[in-house]
Amino acid sequence: MIALGLAFAAGSVFAGTATTTQYTPQHGFPDHDGDFSAMLIVIPQQELAEFDKPGGGNRQLNRVSRAEVGAVLAIKLVFTGLAADANGNGEVIYDLQVIGPDARIYADSDYKALAAVRGPVGDGRSVFDNRTKVVMLQFEPQDAPGVYTIKAIAHDEVSERKVSLETQVELLGAGAPATVAPVADTVEKPVVTKKKAKKKRHKGARRSKTRR
Repeated sequence: MIALGLAFAAGSVFAGTATTTQYTPQHGFPDHDGDFSAMLIVIPQQELAEFDKPGGGNRQLNRVSRAEVGAVLAIKLVFTGLAADANGNGEVIYDLQVIGPDARIYADSDYKALAAVRGPVGDGRSVFDNRTKVVMLQFEPQDAPGVYTIKAIAHDEVSERKVSLETQVELLGAGAPATVAPVADTVEKPVVTKKKAKKKRHKGARRSKTRR
């Protein structure tokens, strides 16, 4: 199941091997177009509250790489190096798809022009995130085990730069342990204004629920 918005439901993931995030204030994230850089992070849905901490400090996040049926995951986009217009405002939107093990789009998850940030961005060097529109992924019993690939394109609408991103989550069969790994604390709280996003539907896609 795919839901758009800050959805909450039951689910579980378990601790696994630690990794680090490749981010520096000087260079941003590894995937970039000029100064604009971005990264996808899949986290347990209960960790969304970490993005509301004042100033972005002491944030504890875990990247999910393997999950069980029933787990509810948030697909977070973090980015930096935004350009600002003459009024000091920036705008970032993103497209997102989830591709199932059968190489088909999963659960009608072909989203276009989702709002990530729109509003004052200062010098654009802080790290922002997509709290305006978060795609939630919940695996259900009928979903096939295997690797689910999440693809996104982040667009800086002011500079007209874009960054293509990809990450994966493996849905496990019965009896296999799920895996999460800590993510470095990099995200600062942005100023954003909500904006409606367009969603493209595909024929033959599974029914999905949208929460805003």
